[in-house]
Amino acid sequence: MAKKPKVEKDPKGQLPTGKLALRKDPRVYAREIPKIPIAHVRIVGLDLGTATGIAFCDIVPGMPITNAKVVLGVWDLAVGPYDSGPLRHIRLKQFLSILQPDVIMYENVKYDPPAELIKSRGMGPGAIVARVATAAEFLGGLKTTVSTWAEERSIPAQGVAIAQIKKFATGRGNAGKEDMIKACNEQFGTTLPVEDYQRTGADNMADAAFVCFMGIQNYSEGL
Repeated sequence: MAKKPKVEKDPKGQLPTGKLALRKDPRVYAREIPKIPIAHVRIVGLDLGTATGIAFCDIVPGMPITNAKVVLGVWDLAVGPYDSGPLRHIRLKQFLSILQPDVIMYENVKYDPPAELIKSRGMGPGAIVARVATAAEFLGGLKTTVSTWAEERSIPAQGVAIAQIKKFATGRGNAGKEDMIKACNEQFGTTLPVEDYQRTGADNMADAAFVCFMGIQNYSEGL
C-alpha cells in the first residue's frame, strides 16, 4: 500500500485553493508544471467537468513511495458565447498532451436522480434526466475524449465510481462534498476551503487528489 503523498505547492508557493489554481490556457499551464523526472512515471487523477479537478504525481515504478508529491489544480473548460462546443474537448486534449500522463484515473460520473428530488418536485426519473441531458452528454463526451486520447497512446485510463472514491477517502460511500474536502485537507495537508466550494472548486481538487492516490496504489507496483 502506498504511503500518503505530500502535496506540491503551486508555482507561487501557495497551496492551491479553488479557483486560485484554475488554468484556462494550456500554453500558460505548460510553463508552470514540473517536468517528469528521469525514470519516473506520471499518474493523473481527474474530476471531469467544466472546472476539471486535476491531481498528478510522479513516482518510480516498483520503488517504495516515501516522498511523493501531488500537484493540484483546476482546468477551466468553459466556453464563451462565441466559442463552439467542441472547443472544450480540444482544450482537454491539449492539457493532457502537455501533462504527458502515463496513467489516467478519472471520476466516472453517472447521473442518478436522488429520491428526495423526485419526491419534492413530483417529477419522474425520465423528466429529471431530460432536464440534465445536456450536462450528461457533456460529461460523457469528456470521458470519451480522455479514453480515446489515452487509447491512441496505449496509456491506461480507468474510471472510478463516485461511491468508491468517497469510501476510499472517508470510509463512507455517501460522504458529502464538505466531507471530501475535509478528508483531503487531513490526508494531504492541503488548505482547501470547505465553505463555498461551489464557487471555489475546492471539491473538484479534493476528488481529483483521491482519484490520483487510488491510481498510485493500483499502478505503482505493476507499471
